[in-house]
Amino acid sequence: MGQHAYLHIMLIARRPRTILRLSGEGVKDWFGGLITNSIKQPVTFAALLTPQGKIIADFFVTDRGDHLLIDTPVAMGAALLKRLKIYRLRAPIEIEDVSEGLHLHVLWNNDEHDDLGEVDPRLPALGRRLFADTAKKSTGNWDAYRLSLGVPDSEWDFGVQTTFPADACMDQLNGVDYQGGCFVGQEVVSRMRRMTTVRKRMRGVTLNGPAETGDPIKTGERTVGNVLHTHDGQAMALIRLDRLREASVSPTVRGNPVTIRDSVLGTDG
Repeated sequence: MGQHAYLHIMLIARRPRTILRLSGEGVKDWFGGLITNSIKQPVTFAALLTPQGKIIADFFVTDRGDHLLIDTPVAMGAALLKRLKIYRLRAPIEIEDVSEGLHLHVLWNNDEHDDLGEVDPRLPALGRRLFADTAKKSTGNWDAYRLSLGVPDSEWDFGVQTTFPADACMDQLNGVDYQGGCFVGQEVVSRMRRMTTVRKRMRGVTLNGPAETGDPIKTGERTVGNVLHTHDGQAMALIRLDRLREASVSPTVRGNPVTIRDSVLGTDG
């Protein structure tokens, strides 16, 4: 089969997610007042932050009319559920873990199947997201695909309360609404945006040799970043943009040259 034909084959991958069902009177206003983004139809990318502005969990909010479905990486699910129960207080909100009965899949290379699921709100090239009652067989490698686009993903690249939204490019991936209402951690995040240029961003990296999580990325003797995750010659790294701009030699990992890709928007901002 030729390459042209292959590009039209839909690929699918099931993702391990914690899926929460939120319902009750005023649930959208309640939840929308906590998270980094305004809830939109049909799917919103957002996060719940600590008061210090670091990500407890990032997730997708699917608006089902009378309830919301929140899906987040399994590693972040317990922390998200615990914090939501704290914030609920006496609000008439029901929070139910429905992970056993629903399965989240991502679809890409699916131009001919654009009626399945919903478009990923972060970036159109990421394809579509589909809930199903039964798990579908995976036919593609999602980690490799999203790395090829240089898109950070908390399933692999960072953990609970380690990362600011801008570090993970959430502001570039439609995950932060600075003009919406006040959300938890907004003061810190907004101050960072107003007072400084972004110093650090997660960037896709093309490797030319072995690398592991934690390896420094160097320009000469100076460290300009660290590898966060690797897969089959590709990586995600947290890059000090100021140091990268000042560098007079090309970056390396373990002495091997690497290519640090442009941001998801094609800019350093």
